[in-house]
Amino acid sequence: MSFFRSVLLASLISLLAALGLLYLGFSMGYEEFKGGYAVLTLDSSIEGRPVRSILETGLIFGGEPICESSQWVMLDVFDSLEKIPLDEYSKRIFPFDPRNDGYADKLRNIFVRDEKRFIYIPIIAGNWNSNLLNRMFSDLLGDISFSVDYYGIGRPLSLFFIVYAAASAILLLLCYIKRKAHRSIVNIIPMIPVLSSLGFFGAAGIGCAALLFGLFILIKEPLADLVNSSAKGFGQRINQIIKDIILPYRYYWLFLPFFIIAFAVLVIFSQLKLLFLIAVSAASFAVFFFSLKIVIFSGVEHKRFNPVTIVKRRFPEFVFSWYILPFVAGVFLTLYFTPYMSGTYDSKNKFDALISEQDYYAHLAYQASFSTRQMSDSAEQNNHAVFPDFFFDSDGLPSMSIASANQNFKTGDYPAFPLKYLMEFFNTVNNEEKTDVNWNAGSITERVSLLILILFLLPGFIIKKKDNNAKINYDGLKRFTGKQRLAGINRNNKQLYNGSMSCNLKDA
Repeated sequence: MSFFRSVLLASLISLLAALGLLYLGFSMGYEEFKGGYAVLTLDSSIEGRPVRSILETGLIFGGEPICESSQWVMLDVFDSLEKIPLDEYSKRIFPFDPRNDGYADKLRNIFVRDEKRFIYIPIIAGNWNSNLLNRMFSDLLGDISFSVDYYGIGRPLSLFFIVYAAASAILLLLCYIKRKAHRSIVNIIPMIPVLSSLGFFGAAGIGCAALLFGLFILIKEPLADLVNSSAKGFGQRINQIIKDIILPYRYYWLFLPFFIIAFAVLVIFSQLKLLFLIAVSAASFAVFFFSLKIVIFSGVEHKRFNPVTIVKRRFPEFVFSWYILPFVAGVFLTLYFTPYMSGTYDSKNKFDALISEQDYYAHLAYQASFSTRQMSDSAEQNNHAVFPDFFFDSDGLPSMSIASANQNFKTGDYPAFPLKYLMEFFNTVNNEEKTDVNWNAGSITERVSLLILILFLLPGFIIKKKDNNAKINYDGLKRFTGKQRLAGINRNNKQLYNGSMSCNLKDA
């Protein structure tokens, strides 16, 4: 297998692992925002339909505005059920009409109350900000006086993944520029897809990706020797690992606690999920081992050759500082731009006007069975007593059925509750702890904890590059071998052109 195909295969496997982790992150709700609503408040004297038509032209809304004119109520018209727009219901039905079951008034209270009109606009999940929406509302509504509240918790996932992608592109560029100085750095390329799922957690997630990149670059040499280990049997393999990996690279392992401490700090003081980080780390280690295996053996057409480092470095090179620099820069760029993107918006107001799905289906059942209900002032009416159903029997004559109309009511025959998601969302808002609107970029402790990443940049810029094999006197060896070689050449020249050689030629 060629070198390019080996890297490509490892990258494809990493991509499959990344898709699985992204699916896991979305299924676990790590995006932390599955939708939100902007609640537009107008004066009740303003007609809702014209405003609704204007708002439907909004480009960044997540759906059609939900208002009084967009809702409807079922009405029994004796031969069928008819949908009546909510804003026209009072014109069709008098308050004393027995078909008025009170559902319309309860539904209207969600949109018009206290001399105010409320319109609910769905917001695109994870990709909105209040400043942009405020300007859009002002442009759309013009001279109409309004106020707006934002309900929901949002995170700019698009910003997080764009920053990660940009840092990854710079990493690829560095790998190309440094390809001759650090040939084995190519093993890092397949790690880019599998670590992308950490973008769920914003700056802290990108910071963890930077630490994992740095960790893999630091320990790639001992891991490569581990992959090349030819020992057979458990005992022999343990002895070889101790002799050829643990002891020669003992200074490498001394730096592992610093990475562990950094991971712990980010998990404790940020919104990172420990179990998800463990899953990503396990997947990335598996992909890294696989990439080492196939890249080391790439290009070998016959018997595989296991390259072994003859003289191992005693002290690690801190080249990882240069390669994680784009991700560390991305962390602080994310912290800077997040307040200008969608952050956490949660109104201090409690949403009290609610209607349940049970109310809706009780309304449908009442309207569907209205034609068979008794019309009287007796207690039976309050108990929803019903006329029995009739059907044509085998004789062709009508017969009475003892089953009530309510028992024949099937919810699947009617539209689903139209405000289900809106009501579920506001129930969640009422039950959750309110968050400060200025919290966008994360808590103070999370921002301070990210400063630990700077410590991993210092070794590459402070510690000068040093030949780890300096104790071997190559210069002396070169001088020694050089003198010996020159002496031999001169001696041969003398033998070739001196008299004795000439005599030998004459004798011949």
